[in-house]
Amino acid sequence: MTASTTVVRVIAVSDGPHAGILVEDAAQVWVRVLAWSPRRAFLTSAAPFAKAAGVPARELAGHTFLTDAGLGPAPGNDHPAGEEDLEWPGLLHITPRTPGQAPAPFAEGLLPVLSVTVYGLPGPQGSKRHVGNGRMLESSRYVKPWREAVVWATRQELIRRRGWQPLTGPLAASMVFSFVRPKSHFGTGRNAHVLKASAPCQPDVTPDLSKLARSTEDALTTAGAYRDDALLVSYRRLEKRYTTDHGLVTDVLDAPGAVVHLYRAQPVSGGESP
Repeated sequence: MTASTTVVRVIAVSDGPHAGILVEDAAQVWVRVLAWSPRRAFLTSAAPFAKAAGVPARELAGHTFLTDAGLGPAPGNDHPAGEEDLEWPGLLHITPRTPGQAPAPFAEGLLPVLSVTVYGLPGPQGSKRHVGNGRMLESSRYVKPWREAVVWATRQELIRRRGWQPLTGPLAASMVFSFVRPKSHFGTGRNAHVLKASAPCQPDVTPDLSKLARSTEDALTTAGAYRDDALLVSYRRLEKRYTTDHGLVTDVLDAPGAVVHLYRAQPVSGGESP
């Protein structure tokens, strides 16, 4: 369940058949994939959503789901309106709130309050080198451009959320960093696309994962995602992955970069000690 981090919301039930689009499905719904855009809607089959929610398709409007679909960047604006190729594996239904109802802590904690996709080579922060006269500089030349990429991508997301104020209170985070495999992981000649059996499944080399998180945390503060990175009290997920896992593992990109999710930290339930 923790791998399901892509938020999908059903905004409307289709009001009739659409020629040439999902003609084999009796019911369709309009959905928004928050990892892509909070505004753009896609037409897709209602069947998997109705099954996950346990309600008729006509009652799906307003329902929210999590999915572990390995979704890459959003399709271009020239992509057909009917997303017949979209699939929704591992759908998890989040019970919608009625007006005036207090949010359920567990359900609220499952939904990220902010999701950001950053493209660029992740750079670690923390390793210093002495340059004389007591001056210390970051060893990695990738730190500055990476932080700038995180700040830019985060601010673009915040612009779409009018009136955004930096988050306060305890937060949890998920960060998945994607790297391109070196050519040495593959065969040669006609086997140049075949991964060697000896190739590691995940990047077990520098940069250090903790230093990648540090540079990204600081950039999120600069961008205004939250008041201070001291608010991060836990990580739900912190990984380095290769881009060859794109489409197979949630939040792995098809190019170098990272997918970041921020969550409200869940309160301890009544039966547990703090």
